[in-house]
Amino acid sequence: MTVRKVSYAHAVRDFDWSTVLRDLDWQDRAHINLGHAIVDHHAAGDGLALYWIAKDRSRVTITYRELRSLSNKVANLLRGLGVRKGDRVAGILPRVPETLAAMIGTWKAGGVYVPIFTGFGAEAIRFRLRDCEAKVAFTHYEYRSRVSELSGLTVVTLAGHDGGEVPQGDFSFSQAIAGTQDGFDPEPCSRTDPAVILYTSGSTGPPKGVPIASNFLVAIRPYMRFGVDLKRTDMFWPTGDPGWGYGFVCYHVALSMGIPVVSYEATPTPQGFLDFLQEQRVTNVATVPTLLRGVMALGAEKLAHYRLSLRSISSCGEPLNAEVIRFFQKTIGLPPRDHFGSSENGLPLGNFNALDAEVKPGSMGLPMPGFEISVIDDEGHELPPGEVGHLAQRPSEQGYYALGYWKDPERTRQLFRHGWITAGDLARRDQSGYFWFEGRADDVIKSSGYRIGPFEVESALLHHPAVAEAAVIGKFDQLKGQLVKAYVTLRPGMRLARGLSRRFRKLRDESLAIMPIPARSRSWRACRRPNRGRSSASNYAKRSEARATDLISIDAATIFLPS
Repeated sequence: MTVRKVSYAHAVRDFDWSTVLRDLDWQDRAHINLGHAIVDHHAAGDGLALYWIAKDRSRVTITYRELRSLSNKVANLLRGLGVRKGDRVAGILPRVPETLAAMIGTWKAGGVYVPIFTGFGAEAIRFRLRDCEAKVAFTHYEYRSRVSELSGLTVVTLAGHDGGEVPQGDFSFSQAIAGTQDGFDPEPCSRTDPAVILYTSGSTGPPKGVPIASNFLVAIRPYMRFGVDLKRTDMFWPTGDPGWGYGFVCYHVALSMGIPVVSYEATPTPQGFLDFLQEQRVTNVATVPTLLRGVMALGAEKLAHYRLSLRSISSCGEPLNAEVIRFFQKTIGLPPRDHFGSSENGLPLGNFNALDAEVKPGSMGLPMPGFEISVIDDEGHELPPGEVGHLAQRPSEQGYYALGYWKDPERTRQLFRHGWITAGDLARRDQSGYFWFEGRADDVIKSSGYRIGPFEVESALLHHPAVAEAAVIGKFDQLKGQLVKAYVTLRPGMRLARGLSRRFRKLRDESLAIMPIPARSRSWRACRRPNRGRSSASNYAKRSEARATDLISIDAATIFLPS
């Protein structure tokens, strides 16, 4: 029997934030704790919280009760290590069950969790650890060599299921929690207290930390209800990391709703994605455009061999091409719903799996119930339909998400100005109220769902003694959205030689692992041009990219660093 969906207009009219607060048992409460709301609140019975599948396809199930016990042990460990309310606890961890326990245990102890991507190199990890002033860092033995020894930092290392040595001076995760109690009284916190610091790249300067309020469970609930259409009967698979961006909110908000999450240790390829969907009978998937484009590249004939149980596909991280939406609609009769989200905004805008609302392929969709979104000019005036301006979100008294920028009051004031939240995205709104992405006000690069700051890549390239200048731009890519493309100019007296190309690759592997990039590059040439600064260099690179004849005449080949 087909269930008729509620209209978008009715959902907006009937939405009430107090319903969300009641579901979380947060209504009229001065103090809350995320660990209690996400796990302990559901731990009375034997309900499942996590289906974890290892790379070798072995399977572990964890109940809410077991996750409560494990996270309590982590909280007791952190208290013993001196962590108090507001202290930062970092995690350089893969997709393993202990990652969830580390995050939830941090929140129970009143700490602020700082996820650090495992693809980053030592310098990028060091920067984030120092900038957030982390007191404790959880990591895995495979990534331990990238974690620097910093004054005041205690490292807790997870040995892994296949063994692995824990360095002298570190705490072994398994041994440390074995000696702690499994009971813990969560630290009283408020909804406005920071829960997470997400580091996001910009076009200039180092990465910026964005403190996310404990209120994120409230702010993201409309998205999970209307955008994802998450139900208690779902086999729900968020393909991202539980501590990173889209995966972070999907995992924890789902768990707070009493809905178990499917977690796969491996990073899926397009075919591996389809295999996993079929094997695990996933009904609801939240993923990124890169994987969906990869499935489309396999072709309709390949997809026809699979018997999928999907009823809902959600996509976030970068704009989803209209042709991908049409491909899935034609092949399996289920169009992916594209959603807009960012570290600064949360997930206030998108298309709806749960509502009767038209899907316009290529559109960002409509505002989530409970949110007000508009397009404004530089002075904060709303623009009429069809005009391009700043995508703006009205701050919400109940659905607030980001608290600003870490240790950067001026940039925080720029984020919250004219009565709106504007984070640098450009958009237009059509006559029907649908929003359409038009690019970035800065030149940040979005590749495979990651925001990559040109400044970070340029800074890494400038470490090489042969490089005088570096300019980095985004290059359109059908699969990943954008590739990172770098131009370098050599110092006087230097010339490109076979050995130099090899050293560039070594630099890429050691320093440019500040962001996820593959172990390949396509071309390594250099151009010579007067030193005129980053802005001019970037503009020069963009002009050269637009004119193939310039690329040939100035002998400016490129460095491809796709993520």
